[in-house]
Amino acid sequence: MMTKNDDVTLKQIFAMLNAAILKAGGVNAFAQKNRIHHSTVSKWANTDRNISDRLLDILGLEKVTVVRRKKPLRERGTS
Repeated sequence: MMTKNDDVTLKQIFAMLNAAILKAGGVNAFAQKNRIHHSTVSKWANTDRNISDRLLDILGLEKVTVVRRKKPLRERGTS
């Protein structure tokens, strides 16, 4: 489930990856379809490898950088 502003969580990325692997017929089929070594796909699926721009592209996602104002100190709370 996407958030209101289309932000995607890391958990959602891995869910999308695992769904795409399943739809392709497994890690090897997904790897072959996307011209990636099967061990790379396996490492992504097992969270042993960082998310790359290539994976985001395959999943139809993009990485963006956002700059926003900090909440005033009194609203941030103390931890």
